Amino acid sequence: MSAVRAGADAGVNGEAGAAPGLERYTFVERIVHWFVALTFIALMLSGFALGYPRAYFLSGLFGGGQTMRFLHPWFGVGFTLGILWMLVSWAGDMRMKASDREWVRRLRTYAGTGHTGLDTGRYNAGQKGYYWFSVVLGLVLFLTGLPLWGGLVGGAAGLHHIARFLHHATFLLMVGGFIIHVYLSTVMFPGTLSAMTTGRVTRAWAAFHHPAWFRTQDRRKAGAAR
Repeated sequence: MSAVRAGADAGVNGEAGAAPGLERYTFVERIVHWFVALTFIALMLSGFALGYPRAYFLSGLFGGGQTMRFLHPWFGVGFTLGILWMLVSWAGDMRMKASDREWVRRLRTYAGTGHTGLDTGRYNAGQKGYYWFSVVLGLVLFLTGLPLWGGLVGGAAGLHHIARFLHHATFLLMVGGFIIHVYLSTVMFPGTLSAMTTGRVTRAWAAFHHPAWFRTQDRRKAGAAR
């Protein structure tokens, strides 16, 4: 596991090391990621304003109550389109494998050190889990929002009550997941955010967190340099 040792020797969480980085995400992947992130933030803020009277002051960010009520579902449409793009583009890489079950069993070790000692590929089981969590709940959020969209979908009052409850519960779950996602990628594992800003990560970060992926990328880079 020389790649793992290289990451561990480079520093805590693989943050140290000034060697040329590796491409983690393409420009298009980063654009879609930030589009999904920004539309979700708009949904989150307007959703709090719509659902909680004490948070209604947030409607001022969107031009007032009426404008916010008009924009909120359209933010949802944009967010859902981004989620669908991620589903089509990344589903193959996000399939759970037998090794992912072992990663889950070592979750406590990962939370403490940022590494499980496993030969992890491009994505670990936690990233795959959050991906499916976001895709599934994102689609549920859209479908349960349709009956609430100004009578766009007809139905009895009971349907609207059920849709409202499921929509709100899904919203809260996604907000919680979003907060954890941001915390992990900024505070807990520094160096991760650059993957979605510059598209690149340091070799030390890649070797420490995703050693199997690091070796694959390193071989490709070496082959292209010949």
